[in-house]
Amino acid sequence: MTAGAGHRRAAEALAHAAQAHDPQADVACVNLLDHTPSWFRRGYGWIYLLLVRHLSWLWKLNYRVLDHPVGYRSIQPLRRAWNLLMTRRFVRWLRAQEPTVVVATHFLPADVCSACKQQGWLTAPLIVVVTDWHPHRFWLSQEAQAIVVGTRESAAACERWGLARERLHVFGIPIDPAFGAAVNRQGLAERFQLHATRRTVLVTSGGTTVGRFERVVEALLALEWVRPGLLQLLVVCGENETLRRRLTERAKRSAMPLRAFGFVDYMADLMAVSDLAVAKAGGLTVSEALGRGLPMVFYHVIPGQEQMNALYVVRHGAAVIAQTPRETAVAAQRCLSDPALLTSMQEAAKALGHPDAASAIVSRVIGPLLQNNNPSSVVQRPSERGRHHE
Repeated sequence: MTAGAGHRRAAEALAHAAQAHDPQADVACVNLLDHTPSWFRRGYGWIYLLLVRHLSWLWKLNYRVLDHPVGYRSIQPLRRAWNLLMTRRFVRWLRAQEPTVVVATHFLPADVCSACKQQGWLTAPLIVVVTDWHPHRFWLSQEAQAIVVGTRESAAACERWGLARERLHVFGIPIDPAFGAAVNRQGLAERFQLHATRRTVLVTSGGTTVGRFERVVEALLALEWVRPGLLQLLVVCGENETLRRRLTERAKRSAMPLRAFGFVDYMADLMAVSDLAVAKAGGLTVSEALGRGLPMVFYHVIPGQEQMNALYVVRHGAAVIAQTPRETAVAAQRCLSDPALLTSMQEAAKALGHPDAASAIVSRVIGPLLQNNNPSSVVQRPSERGRHHE
């Protein structure tokens, strides 16, 4: 499911881990939206961006009402009927695949596959991997054999909501193993043309630049006049190529060094060479930063799931929340000007990180479920029996 870059990255991390665990496995990373009507596929992401960018109060209200037990019970039958109507092609496709195991990293396929399990024809184990640090009730699946969450607090919440303890697993959010790999930081500094005496701030906003992203960059650049020589910026603009070009031109007249990037597949390297991340509080971005032991300043927090993500990390001392671009710059300056504070935040981030989550989920959740499903086989060969679907 690729409705959101974070959900896709989690699925890809699990797919790579499954392939590494069993090189003969036939692993497919599938976007459910590719099997839905074109208007639904286009509208699904568009409506979300509209709400979080321009109607955040409505998104917050929607999130809270539907996460309340009464609201959830009221809407869930209608929600499931609608989901099944929109994903009929996906259900037919899935039925033809005869998968060995199905893993959902988004609540929409989690609900659809749960319905298929309830109907009785999907007999493969279903694993739901929650990609936020606190699960919304939309993630709940009574039909899943396993639900993987990021924290013990999340597991306790799921248990209070009626999920059996033995089906809950706390392994963190799956990320690419590159975020936990050792690196040559000096070599990376040379690759990205960084100044040895300046602290490096990574500014990112996931796949799309949500919030006052450019104003945050300008506020950080203005710190050069307050603390000359303190900072340098690595700015990842994602799919916003217009902004990348604008910031590249802006860098030519900036006293503070700035390098602007578009969509990158080397975020693990950018995080490894950085001292602080200024980011929005998406579940995967947070998990990747924690995997690198990288402290964060959250410049934008979407009400609901991102608010829960941010509060969890702030509570454990690995991040701070800023309300405005100016507050973001002040927070970054404070963190990077105080070595003791920065070290404390780095240690807190490392303590929260789960860089091996994907491998742990494959070996300690998916593997045992496959063996229990076919106890006569010591080692499962999914390519001989069907497919893994992430």
